[in-house]
Amino acid sequence: MLIYTALSLMTNFTKHWLYLHDGKPGHLNQLRGLSEAIAAKRPTHTSSWLDVTTLSLPEKLVARGDTFRSLKTADVIVAAGHSTHWLALFLGKQLRAHTAVVMRPSWPLTGFDSIIMPKHDALKTAVAARVHLTEGAINPLGQQNHEPSNKGLVLLGGQSKHFEWPSAQVTRQVCAIVDSQPELKWIVADSRRSPERQLSDIYTARPSVTIQRHDTCPKGWLVEHMREANSVWVTPDSVSMVYEALSCGADVGLIELPPKAKNRINRSMQAMIAEGKVSSVTQACTLRLATDPLPRLNEAETAATWLLSRV
Repeated sequence: MLIYTALSLMTNFTKHWLYLHDGKPGHLNQLRGLSEAIAAKRPTHTSSWLDVTTLSLPEKLVARGDTFRSLKTADVIVAAGHSTHWLALFLGKQLRAHTAVVMRPSWPLTGFDSIIMPKHDALKTAVAARVHLTEGAINPLGQQNHEPSNKGLVLLGGQSKHFEWPSAQVTRQVCAIVDSQPELKWIVADSRRSPERQLSDIYTARPSVTIQRHDTCPKGWLVEHMREANSVWVTPDSVSMVYEALSCGADVGLIELPPKAKNRINRSMQAMIAEGKVSSVTQACTLRLATDPLPRLNEAETAATWLLSRV
């Protein structure tokens, strides 16, 4: 009995995790948040990572080749990105590993042992026991120390299928944000979807701000500046960025944009504003402070706790 118990405990504390991804920053960010939370809770566990875009089609289909021979046998496989799902399922069967997927999978939910996905991706049907719902996409920021240093951060998205992007209005809204807290050192960053002239128009209107273009942004810049920000303002088209802001520990505000259509993304953003969970700047450039701010999120930690209880 003692030998059996010892072996059981040893197995529990030496699991190997394989993280499958497609190289996309958003998917990597989610896996990084989850893996760091797993490592903090189970420091004796080991892990390896595999970018499926480096594999040939035959390797993806049958999981054979030098890449797979060099991998350790996995006890748990966690996948992020639609192109990783088939390989996760195939390897799960082959290795008898627990399969988990981050974000709503392209395959039926019953194909995976565990699913971690945002509430806004859940259908109206009852949520199965194998599904863990999170407030937005998971990220590593909830586990970082928040050390504000008199800094304000404005993060801009751009044209999307959910929101219009009136450039002149966005410039005026950013000016209203900067003017509302002149004691802060403001940094305005754009994204690949932002109009080409958006940052230059803002700088012309408020030359006191620091501009950061997405194509010259150093690695790790966003995490570093979110950790140091007193206040973070985000456009609601960048849903993952909104939830990263809500995880970093700073005061959070949303820049209101005209919605293109009524859908779950728009509704979730508007609900946070209407309920006073975040501050906002209206299309008329009026600032409204949060009356009932959301507590700092750490969805990676709660997701890790849930997943560890299942593997």
